[in-house]
Amino acid sequence: MTLSSDMPISKPEEDSYGLNPFASALAKSIENMEAPNGVVLSVNGAWGSGKSSAINLVKFHLLYAVEKREIVLVPFNPWWFSGADALTLAFFRELSRAIAPSLSRGARKSIEALGQGVSALGTVAGAVANLKAPGVGTIISGLAGLFGKITGSQRTVDQERKLVSDELKKQNKRFVVVIDDIDRLSPDDALTIFRLIKSVGQLPNVIYVLAFDRAIAERIVSERFPSEGASYLEKILQGSFDLPPPLIDVLRMQCAELAFAIMGSPSEAATIRFWNIFHDVVAPTIKTPRDIVRLRNQLSTAWPSVAGQVDRADFFAITALQLAEPAIYNAIRTHSGELCGGRTVGDARDPDASERYDAMLDIANRPEPERARLRIALRRLFPLLDSIWANTYHAGNNYRRSRRVASSEHFRSYFAYSVSDDVLPAERVNGLIEKADNVEFVTSEVRAALRTVRRNGTTQAAILLQELTDHVAEIDKAKVPTFVATLFHLADEIDVEADEGKGFLGLASNKYRLYWLLINPMKELFTQQERDAIYTDALTDAAVGWSVDFAEHCLSYYHREDGEERNSEPTVSEPVAENIRAIALQKIRASGEDDSLIRHPKLTTMLFEWRRLAGQDCGAAEVRAWTDGALSKPEFVVALAKSLPSTSWSHGMGFDGMGDRVQRANIRVNLQPYLEILDVPRFEAKVAELIEAGKLPDDDLTTLRQFATLPRGSHDRMRDED
Repeated sequence: MTLSSDMPISKPEEDSYGLNPFASALAKSIENMEAPNGVVLSVNGAWGSGKSSAINLVKFHLLYAVEKREIVLVPFNPWWFSGADALTLAFFRELSRAIAPSLSRGARKSIEALGQGVSALGTVAGAVANLKAPGVGTIISGLAGLFGKITGSQRTVDQERKLVSDELKKQNKRFVVVIDDIDRLSPDDALTIFRLIKSVGQLPNVIYVLAFDRAIAERIVSERFPSEGASYLEKILQGSFDLPPPLIDVLRMQCAELAFAIMGSPSEAATIRFWNIFHDVVAPTIKTPRDIVRLRNQLSTAWPSVAGQVDRADFFAITALQLAEPAIYNAIRTHSGELCGGRTVGDARDPDASERYDAMLDIANRPEPERARLRIALRRLFPLLDSIWANTYHAGNNYRRSRRVASSEHFRSYFAYSVSDDVLPAERVNGLIEKADNVEFVTSEVRAALRTVRRNGTTQAAILLQELTDHVAEIDKAKVPTFVATLFHLADEIDVEADEGKGFLGLASNKYRLYWLLINPMKELFTQQERDAIYTDALTDAAVGWSVDFAEHCLSYYHREDGEERNSEPTVSEPVAENIRAIALQKIRASGEDDSLIRHPKLTTMLFEWRRLAGQDCGAAEVRAWTDGALSKPEFVVALAKSLPSTSWSHGMGFDGMGDRVQRANIRVNLQPYLEILDVPRFEAKVAELIEAGKLPDDDLTTLRQFATLPRGSHDRMRDED
């Protein structure tokens, strides 16, 4: 859709706002109007209400009288000129061009002399207009004679005007001078137009049709002449016509139609919410035709950059607020933390929250009805505000899935006109959903996400997994088994350290994100029998680390302490869980045989998992036998030295009662748990031996030296020491 330049309409068939009946009636009045002493009419309307369109329609309806030579139209555009002299000369030049053909040669010279004479003084203020006001002074004596000298004529301005007037009285036609947008001129230029018409410009059979915002015009006069104001305009005008109020329902329907034309229609599921947003947020901002033009231009410019990435209704509403309520818009864009997400009944209630949010969102000082309306509008966009202003709480939300502005991840996209770093572009999500059974495509997308490092140092893989979790129910069920198998195969690649949460956020890792994606949603989509088959098949080519983790997960449901409550159904049946144990144990043994286990990024974890899967007693012996053999390999010693240190996170407490704002990382080595599966003294001796030999690559030697210097002992002891 192209941008609109806000051009006024010129024909009745273009009228969508009910202006044509008004314009037709005014034109008919002008046609039948007698103007022996001249007439000045005004068309009054607020900025953007359609004054120019109404004027054009008046001119259209006068065309028949023009063709019959009963009326001569004289359009004058004051915007082309600036300053009293330029405006005055241009005004009389246009008047002369229209009137002169109907005048005698002498009268033609007189009307030209009027413009030259008035402009020679640079203004017609005071004397000619016969305006007395504080600060203006009295009539300047002898001004008429001065005009005569300045123009080089033997006649004064009054005499020239009388000659023109006498000629015009004889005319059987009327001259309609149309001057639009006077209120948009500078105050001095607007006053010049009024003064010209009030003084020398008001002539027999000349009808002026002036278009302006009456309130603005009165303010312009009042600023210069405080005692005059509205009465000054009354001295000029013989008729004043207010534009009919716009057809609000028509305006609002056109507004909705332009939204559909630019952004497309909402889906059936989103239709009700779209109309709720429209009526409570957008519609109240549409009051004039120009409001629609501005909204259309803004949407046409901004929507293509975020199409499909944000919620259609929310973006429509935010754009409307940007244009109509800039203070509220700016308050929203700077307070995402206070507006996004939701609150539950259990959250601590702030008794001052209602007033605080009113002030924050710039509605505290609005009249009560307006404040109530704006509260409803903002609650439509940000359900968290229901808990602030309506004591209503939402148990859950899908703001992120539907890409709403109330989602902290998508919030920035509404104001940056680009996809937020916290989300995956919609086309990539849709592509993954559509091609979920395409192993090469899914693999490529996952690896591309792992290579993409975000500004906070994490990879895009964490975002990809979250987006897939939100949309997994949209995947064709027939494609899910292949999709699950692909992710099982990539799981160890996906579980990168960069995406692990620190400290209290330790559960925020890609391994857990995979569980949230591949476990709970599957319980809603498939029966247990179907899941048994899907997971068993997926394990065939699954990564060894994930296979071990998944086996532990499945077995944990059946190996609980007596009386421990089970709050959910099992992921797989018990026989399948035991089969999965066997598959995982086989995979880890095979990785030990080909030494790929040594290169696993979570080597020590894998050793403990191997012991558990093989059985607590014989498992320890089996793992110990493997590590005894592996200790002869420097690669294994270096891998252990890299994997054994553990990190805990804590907040320091100051003596003044103020704790640290950030957590501290505490790195130590606790070898006690490894005694059953590793010859610890031999391992430490190997570390010292390799350091002393100094034959390993520099990076490996650095790893060993750092390991050798780390404190020994548990983190519990460390915290006691702190």
